[in-house]
Amino acid sequence: MAMKEKKKAASTTANLQHRSGNKDSKSSRIKQQIRKLFLDGGKYTSKDLNTLTGGNDSRKVISDLRKEGWNIKDVRLDDRRKLYWLEPDKRQMSIDWKGGSNE
Repeated sequence: MAMKEKKKAASTTANLQHRSGNKDSKSSRIKQQIRKLFLDGGKYTSKDLNTLTGGNDSRKVISDLRKEGWNIKDVRLDDRRKLYWLEPDKRQMSIDWKGGSNE
């Protein structure tokens, strides 16, 4: 196989993988896992999140979640890492699960 053919084959394979959604579904899964971790009330460093999800770009996911309106707070630790957590929304209304009459 000539060098041009190898490059074309590699390029075609990369395009097929991208089109099939493998990368997108993995990043979507990682984003969902990070959402759940924050909703469970944990505090994590970027490295913690990457280790727990098997990803490598948790800071990007945190940035995306913030753009979506998530109130993710952070603090710089002494060793220069950042600790991230979800700040609960104090304005959240309670739901009456018993129901009421529509009179």
